[in-house]
Amino acid sequence: MALAQGEYGDGDASRLAKRLLKYCDSLFTFLDHPAVPFENNLAERMIRPAVLIRKNSQSNRSEKGAATQAVLMSIYRTLRLRGHDPTDTMVAALRTYLTTGQLPPLPAPVIAGG
Repeated sequence: MALAQGEYGDGDASRLAKRLLKYCDSLFTFLDHPAVPFENNLAERMIRPAVLIRKNSQSNRSEKGAATQAVLMSIYRTLRLRGHDPTDTMVAALRTYLTTGQLPPLPAPVIAGG
């Protein structure tokens, strides 16, 4: 269904309506799956350290710097969620890379008590 600007009288409203139609199957997933939260507070809290680092370092100086920080923070958070020490794991991965020329895969999650 195409939405013309005239249907809502406002280009922003038309874009919003178009986006809602496009993603309507995903927007209410939480209603069918109780394990899916209805908000993204966890995600917001997880990216907060990266935002604070960016703010305290006076922002990223380039697109490449921003992309590098995004990748490093993603790896860092993934390692923490998997129960690993991110600094030790990244240092070990870089050592492996320097000796073999290849980065090792991300380690498996640590299982508590096992």
